[in-house]
Amino acid sequence: MSLALFVTACGSDGDSGDSGAAVSTEPGPADTAAPTDSGSDSGSDKSTTLIVTLPQEPASWNYWEVGANALRVPTFYNVQETLVEVKPDGSIVPMLAEDWSISDDGLTYTFAMREAKFHDGSDLDSADAVYSMKKNAESPLSKLSAPHANVASVEALDERTVEIVLTQPSATFLKELGNSAGYVVPENFLEDNDANSVMIGTGPFVFGEYKPDTSLTLNRFEDYWGDKPFFEVIDWRFVDDETAALNGLLAGEYDLLSAVLAEGIERVATFTKDEDFKVLFESAGEVSYLWLNVNEEPFQDIRVRQAIAHSINREEAIQVYDGYADPTCLMVVPNAEPYNSDYCPYPYDPEMARSLLAEAGYEDLEIDYPFAAVASHPFTMEVLTQQLGAVGITVNSRGEDLTTWLDKTWAQGAYGMSEIRDSANILQFGCEGGREPLGKSSSLCIPEFEDQLALADSYTDNDEYLAAMSDLVKTFADLAWVTVISAPKVPQIMVADLEGIQEVRINNAVDLRSARWSN
Repeated sequence: MSLALFVTACGSDGDSGDSGAAVSTEPGPADTAAPTDSGSDSGSDKSTTLIVTLPQEPASWNYWEVGANALRVPTFYNVQETLVEVKPDGSIVPMLAEDWSISDDGLTYTFAMREAKFHDGSDLDSADAVYSMKKNAESPLSKLSAPHANVASVEALDERTVEIVLTQPSATFLKELGNSAGYVVPENFLEDNDANSVMIGTGPFVFGEYKPDTSLTLNRFEDYWGDKPFFEVIDWRFVDDETAALNGLLAGEYDLLSAVLAEGIERVATFTKDEDFKVLFESAGEVSYLWLNVNEEPFQDIRVRQAIAHSINREEAIQVYDGYADPTCLMVVPNAEPYNSDYCPYPYDPEMARSLLAEAGYEDLEIDYPFAAVASHPFTMEVLTQQLGAVGITVNSRGEDLTTWLDKTWAQGAYGMSEIRDSANILQFGCEGGREPLGKSSSLCIPEFEDQLALADSYTDNDEYLAAMSDLVKTFADLAWVTVISAPKVPQIMVADLEGIQEVRINNAVDLRSARWSN
């Protein structure tokens, strides 16, 4: 699953806006920051170069085993492309597959591959797609592998035709091929290259010079199969100090801050009032939640899990984001999915929490809480520690650097509880087919949930699918192994004359294909 430690790691996941110099302090319905006549001094020396900050740097650039958002933010759809493309409105359009058909029984997908070149000069063909789909299915990241659990076979019918046969119909398979599960790389890429430092795709930008702890350069791909982007160079700067990033934007050092996640959040409002800048809020493409270690005895008692859920005051918790978040109790990503609702089985009720703990015999409960010492997580830790403490739960918190947290907490299960921001959808929480087990770092499989999960994805009728998904996310909330807290709206701050930046991020990516200066 995708871990939003950008924070986000391990995982599964606009075009218009109001013009003018001033931008509302509240997120609006538009998908893309609008052109304006005012802006920074974008002279000829920077007219084809865009400088963007990234608050996190991935451990490596190996898309097959590194699930951090920090990898996908600069590269997805910019460097690497997929079989199909998911648009901000949820529609699916051609990408590397220029056309496709689905059999009447919903089992056979036939893709016609377009003519395109990889950045190494080789031509895209069906053998590349077959190799990529099979490798994606083997990835340790459920964001890549889980959608392929339902695949019976992948075959090249000829040089430009790929056939994928499923074991049962799937409501989500095609859409997942527009996310990480649909990555297409050259045949034998992972065997022939060091994927930690090399990335070869078909996108509009070529993975260029990487300077650890400093920057990543993307260069425009002149042989790109589609419309060439405006910018010739994208200069990504790794800046984890948000005060420095905001001051650098004011000083003209940067053009776009891709996310404001932590100490800079209180300064966002000042930029909405400055005509030289504009703020675009990323539509809620991830959720913040805490989860419990299923191997610890106290949590086997659902009353303890319910007590923890009742302890969470979501309205207070979203102040970590200065209010730029929607409180929610459901694991729905993106937050705008039609099966989302205000269902909340365990609303904030500290008295009920204390009563449940006493009933279960855990009035002196202690919980080990390692947290990633990056972005918003230290602030969320403080809020959760205070709220749980108010009902008598002692939280032993300890900060870990991101690499340690991913290894020990996320992968090895050395925790009692923890918290992340995640872009993975509910379908990736099951036990089967390479998904992340419910509760993570565990082998917990709950038949009721597993059956509902499999059934939901099997519906091809949209109304049946939405009803099944609504039931599924409610069951997940009822189990209380995971307590969803909020759907953050991440501010992106940019110079006023930059347009084409999307509000809806597909697979967390800052898609720069349409970015350009407005004057």
